[in-house]
Amino acid sequence: MRIFVVGGEGRDLAAIENALRFGDVEILSAAPVPSAPDQRRYAFAGWTLDATTRDLADAAGRRVNLTSSEFELLMAFVRQPGQPLSRAALLGVLRGRAWSYFDRSIDTLVARLRKKIDAEPGRPPLIRSVRGVGYVFCAGVSLPQDPGESVAA
Repeated sequence: MRIFVVGGEGRDLAAIENALRFGDVEILSAAPVPSAPDQRRYAFAGWTLDATTRDLADAAGRRVNLTSSEFELLMAFVRQPGQPLSRAALLGVLRGRAWSYFDRSIDTLVARLRKKIDAEPGRPPLIRSVRGVGYVFCAGVSLPQDPGESVAA
C-alpha cells in the first residue's frame, strides 16, 4: 500500500492521481492529544508523576523506572483522564506516525505500563481497554503543588 501525504508545494500530482485511481490510498485521522499547559506534577491512585524530572513514585516514595515511551504514554493518559484515547492518537503522541490496524506496538506498551502501575491485586485497573476505541485512564488525577511553589490567591 502506498500512502501520500498532501501538504505543501512541489508534490508529484501524477503519482497522487494514480494512487487515487488504483485505490492505494488510506485516509487516516487521529485527533492529537492536547497537552496540559505548563503542569509539572500529577497525582493519581497513590502515584506521583513529575513531568520535569520524569519520575514516577508510588505512595511510599519508591521510584519506578519508565522507558521514554512508557513515560510519554502515561503523560498522555494523565493529561486526559477518563477520556477514551484511540490507538492512533496514542501512537501519534509517541512516535508522530500513523497507526495501522495491525500495529500492536501500543497494546504491548500499554501492557508493560500496566504491569508497573497496576501492582495492587484486587484494585480495578488504572488503564482500561475500550473495544473498538482504544484505552481510557480510569484514575482521577490531581495537580499537587511543588513543595517550593506558592499559590497566588
